[in-house]
Amino acid sequence: MKNKSRKKKQARNLLMALLFLLIMIFICGVTIYFYVKGNSAEKVIDEPPTRTGLPIQSTIQKNPEYIETTTEEEKIIIDIYPEWTENSKKLDVEEEYALGYAVLMNADTNEIVAGYNESSPMFPASLTKIMALIVAVENIQNMSDRITITADMVYPMAEQDAVLAGFQPEDTPTVEDALYGMVLCSGADATLAIAEYVSGSEAEFVKLMNKKAEEMGLKRTHFTNAVGLHNKGHYSTAEDMALILNYALQDKTCRKIISTYEYIVPPTEQNPEGYNFESTFFSRMYGDEVPDVSVMGGKTGFTDEAGNCIESYAEINGQTYILVLCKCRDRWTAVYDTLNIYSVYGAGGEKYYTYEKEEETTTESEDEMFPF
Repeated sequence: MKNKSRKKKQARNLLMALLFLLIMIFICGVTIYFYVKGNSAEKVIDEPPTRTGLPIQSTIQKNPEYIETTTEEEKIIIDIYPEWTENSKKLDVEEEYALGYAVLMNADTNEIVAGYNESSPMFPASLTKIMALIVAVENIQNMSDRITITADMVYPMAEQDAVLAGFQPEDTPTVEDALYGMVLCSGADATLAIAEYVSGSEAEFVKLMNKKAEEMGLKRTHFTNAVGLHNKGHYSTAEDMALILNYALQDKTCRKIISTYEYIVPPTEQNPEGYNFESTFFSRMYGDEVPDVSVMGGKTGFTDEAGNCIESYAEINGQTYILVLCKCRDRWTAVYDTLNIYSVYGAGGEKYYTYEKEEETTTESEDEMFPF
């Protein structure tokens, strides 16, 4: 009996030891799983496809203070492309202007007249739509073709607080109507309609946008969407944005759209009242405020991450200049800085608009109401 009892006790002890071993293995497995998962959840950026073509050369000295002022997502891009931190100190931004990135380019020569962080990565917001315009115009055969607006082009964009041109599901605007709605109103609905018309889907259209960037030799630009919505893999530089705008201006259709104040969409059966598209750019300036400077057209953009963005082209003393400003403090200082930089660095004049940098000229709620 004693031997039998001893054997039972040994078996029970062995069973308990095995059970304890299994518990320890399970705990170790769970610990390793969450450790690996936690590390893999760190931020990563979608790397752009390998690009070919001539790189954009830069002889501008590095600004050692820039990296300290960037967002975490911008730092990720800088970690991948550290040479992008080569920046110009030609604009005295700290004292004179309220912006994060700037470039003034002579469009006739592609020479950089003045700049600040112009070669550094930034998020372009709706300035993206100028590349979308280029790709669309180069692939459209008939501007009179009609597009059917679908609910998928309207409601998902509205849910993301993207700006809409105002088209309703089942509207059938012409391709030309949609192009004006895309640029003048910065309409996401019009942009998606154009993308689907040209390529069958936004994803395929974006491939054409990146292919065009590659053909232009833009090694510092990559798009993930046609609208300009924020994405870690959707970035550019002020310099590249200026080159894209300059390319667009060489096409008469693109130039006409970018330079238009107002466009009327005639009434249709689906929309008896028609549409009136007014340029968000020209809603903020007339273009002739500053002597010797004629601002001819441009595009605005805004996201929380990109800040207020504005790009334009102007005629000054018989020459064409392009100015790109991004991460401006607000929409009105962006306008003041645009006119001042054209005046001082383009026309060789003086600043005509001043503001107190400590005082906000627009409220956060206003930018939320008008995020274009």
